[in-house]
Amino acid sequence: MIVKNINSIKHFNLHLHTNVSDGRLTPEEVVNRAQEIGLDLISITDHDNADAYNLLPQEIAPLRIIPGMEISSLYQDSDVHILGLGLNLHSQSLLDMIEMYLVGRKERAIKMIQKLAELGMPINLDEVIAVAGSRGLIVRPHIAQVLLSHGYVHSKSEAFEKYIGDNGPAYVHKPEFSVQEAIQVIHEADGFAIIAHPGDLANPAYVDDIIKMGIDGLEVWHPDHNLSQIAYFTDLCKNLGLYMTGGSDFHGDNERYNLFEEVPASETILESVNKLWREYKCRGN
Repeated sequence: MIVKNINSIKHFNLHLHTNVSDGRLTPEEVVNRAQEIGLDLISITDHDNADAYNLLPQEIAPLRIIPGMEISSLYQDSDVHILGLGLNLHSQSLLDMIEMYLVGRKERAIKMIQKLAELGMPINLDEVIAVAGSRGLIVRPHIAQVLLSHGYVHSKSEAFEKYIGDNGPAYVHKPEFSVQEAIQVIHEADGFAIIAHPGDLANPAYVDDIIKMGIDGLEVWHPDHNLSQIAYFTDLCKNLGLYMTGGSDFHGDNERYNLFEEVPASETILESVNKLWREYKCRGN
């Protein structure tokens, strides 16, 4: 890609997870790796919390980071993930939401553990918390890891397929904001609300519905999207004046989403990412 402005973003990845949620690398390792391979801009988008931003190294230049989070939300009884990019991490609305998820996910884990015990697979909450880390934001991969460590399953994917997936016998709904509420919290935190991996939504029509709620953009490039989906979402954003972003949803080298290097996005998406970055900086960040 040829970009005339030498100060512009050329290499980016705006959807990365750390071990603060369900990723493998520490926040510092993510930053160090991004620096080593020459990324210009990243966003750490852990699930429903921003603790990674308290654990970054002091010196990150020339790498740039736009504060982010992947927020769980619900629409028509289906999970919808909204990326909040450019967030003011001190926003009280954002902090209140994070606290709700922290408490609610622990209560959910207790209920799932009870169901697993009834299925003949007893595990201990303390084991799950140990996997989740000191902050204790518990997500299903943490439970899957404990099931694996006990030998109840041969892989984390088997744990999801047989027991804790959305239709599994030990599944329990997590506490969630509505999509409209998630967008509102992001906007109150001066952020940009982006539909994460829109091609994965339960119903393609949901994209249009969510756009009407005031969404700012779509994650056009994602490893789950095929070329026709990328083209469709690109045209949709261009026609409606929405931001286009891209991210690999990296969780770890041995995980399903293991691309860390720059997103192979089109020039059109790259230009939109640069526009989003400039707008973020114009807001005084």
